[in-house]
Amino acid sequence: MRLIELDGLRGLAAVVVLIHHALETVPALAEVGARPGTVPTGTFNRILTQSPLHLLWAGHEAVLIFFVLSGVALTYPVARRHAQGRRFDWVDYAPRRFVRLWLPAAASTTFAVIAMLLVPRSKDPALGHWMTVTHPRGLGARQMLMEYLLIPKHAYRNTVLWSLHAEAIFSFVLPLMILGVALCARWRVSWLPVAAALAVPVITASPGSGSYLPVFTVGAVMGWAWGHNPAPVPERPRPWATAQALVCLLLITLAWWPGMESHTAQRLANAVTLAAAAYLVHLVVRAGALRGLLRSRTVQYLGLMSFSLYLVHEPVVVSLRLLTHSISPWWLLILAPLVSAPLTWL
Repeated sequence: MRLIELDGLRGLAAVVVLIHHALETVPALAEVGARPGTVPTGTFNRILTQSPLHLLWAGHEAVLIFFVLSGVALTYPVARRHAQGRRFDWVDYAPRRFVRLWLPAAASTTFAVIAMLLVPRSKDPALGHWMTVTHPRGLGARQMLMEYLLIPKHAYRNTVLWSLHAEAIFSFVLPLMILGVALCARWRVSWLPVAAALAVPVITASPGSGSYLPVFTVGAVMGWAWGHNPAPVPERPRPWATAQALVCLLLITLAWWPGMESHTAQRLANAVTLAAAAYLVHLVVRAGALRGLLRSRTVQYLGLMSFSLYLVHEPVVVSLRLLTHSISPWWLLILAPLVSAPLTWL
């Protein structure tokens, strides 16, 4: 049984990442970056950053949802086979996962290199931090080889590939992860890995500690439980589900709110963000939250194209900004989707 609502959620998350990178071409917003800590100049920019409106371009938070979804997606089929008394073919899993991750990553890197050659990157400070520092000039052979192999933790020509580095690590440890999750389920302590995962950002001040494995773990726990449930998706949405989902969406932006600047507040906010992202995924599947939206034809199409959109959009955004530097970067909110959409079919 395919959890099609999660396809829709993945599609919306990919759009949020695109909007995030389009807005990073605005110099004032580029100073903000993907993580809280900097308040931009300008009233509108502050409202866009320090209010629930940040949800529209919460790129890092959208990637957290991606990672929770990956934990579900990789664990769920294993659990379904286990529930049916069938063995999962791990020998077949390895090459399929390689093709799923490394080949698209290599194609994405090649696309980014071609974009750099056709539209050389610039050091013009007027373009802002994201355009000049995050996307430097130069194509070193050693660095390129490492990028093709998904070795660096950061510093990719197409910066979204850092998340595939984390996905690759999770893919390697998946058998051990599932063993741990299965044992916890057998001993009726499935709450334990979830609690441990939520404690990580409180202790380390970052949900990215351990290559985001704690985030994947939360998804793996849910995927294992749902795989053993003969009917994980209710026939009708619960009447309270969408309201709770909207609260989760609100809480996902908590770290950006005014008054959350202290280190202690940020640690707690990061844990709340992860919990809200995970509970949102839970509500979408187990309570039917946002079902009408997520099952709509448009959103399902976004889900179908989400991985391709995620991999191609950033070189498009950077190249478009360099080609249109004489006009307002806000135009990229229109131009970037228009140019990226056809490329998702490549």
